[in-house]
Amino acid sequence: MAGLIVQKYGGTSVAQPERICSVADRIAARYHAGHRLAVVVSAMGHTTDELIELAQKVSKEPPRREMDMLLTAGERISMALLSMALSDRGVPARSFTGSQSGIITDGAHRRARIRRILGDRVREALGRNQVAIVAGFQGVSEDKEITTLGRGGSDTTAVALAAALQADACEIYTDVNGVFSADPRFVAAARQWRTLPHDLMVELATRGAGVLHPRSVELARQYRVPLWVINSLRQAEGTEIVVRGMEEYGVVGVTSDSAKAWLEVKLSRPTALSALWDAAAKGQLAVVSPQFLDGRVSFFVEQDCAGEWKSQLQKLASDGFISSFELRTDWVPVSVVGDRFSQDGAALQAVLEALMSAGVEATAGNASSLAITIAVPAAKASDAVKHLHHVFLEGN
Repeated sequence: MAGLIVQKYGGTSVAQPERICSVADRIAARYHAGHRLAVVVSAMGHTTDELIELAQKVSKEPPRREMDMLLTAGERISMALLSMALSDRGVPARSFTGSQSGIITDGAHRRARIRRILGDRVREALGRNQVAIVAGFQGVSEDKEITTLGRGGSDTTAVALAAALQADACEIYTDVNGVFSADPRFVAAARQWRTLPHDLMVELATRGAGVLHPRSVELARQYRVPLWVINSLRQAEGTEIVVRGMEEYGVVGVTSDSAKAWLEVKLSRPTALSALWDAAAKGQLAVVSPQFLDGRVSFFVEQDCAGEWKSQLQKLASDGFISSFELRTDWVPVSVVGDRFSQDGAALQAVLEALMSAGVEATAGNASSLAITIAVPAAKASDAVKHLHHVFLEGN
């Protein structure tokens, strides 16, 4: 049955001209089958990383506003090229930047949050039977400043756009067949899930499964957007993210996240914890798996936010809220994600014993209802994932 579909193509899907043409073929087939299509695109390949590197060559501390102006260029290139490719295939298409699409965000440069989507020009294009191509990862603030949404922001753009347009489905296209129990590039026995509930997908995404951004899954759950993860490079059955039913899933995945580092902060007094969280919220700095013990709080942070964390913590130290802090990039999180961990006191012990049997040192651990996260040496993270996957998933 034909309907309105929002598709998102990530950087690997549009990394080269040949892949852009392949994406155009896929879109053209859906268009000629009678579907209306809004397509969100990321920057080509490693363009965003290359632009960041370019900025660092000309400035020691690039202003955040100017970084947003620079980084949004990547998606503009992708959207224009895809529109050209579709034109050659007889498919009318029109490309729009985030601001042209009416993606309104707050004013936080580099990590803005979407407040609402107007989408008038997108709807107009769809009404003219055109494919609307929208630049992901970007928007415009109420003050008319260009903003970016941070890593994974194109996923969030796609789901938010699907919610605003009341689309029949949102399809996230990537370079793997769907959502797996571990990264299939490193764990040969990783199994693909045909369906996964939103809450477990959020945990996997938060803890290193790069196939979806956590915020996009939260939005899909909030606005009841049918969400799929599909391979853009080959024909394969994808993974559908669904509303949880009555079933229990057990352990669904093991992840590690080399983009995160372990931060330990010694508080001057226990009540200073609120000042730490206020500083994190003000800078929109994410915190994963916090734990408090004996006047110290530790958690995982994004490594590319290390400079901002240090700045915030130095200010907290000068204001008397904390006495010291240590950022360890040589320790990363490894997580086991599944159901009801906090109700099973033996689960954390089983994870720690499995790591010990694999010769992996574990420094700190945290168990929530849906995940157990352990700090391990970065050099041992791959071994930890493989062994935990073998213990908890391959034998069941």
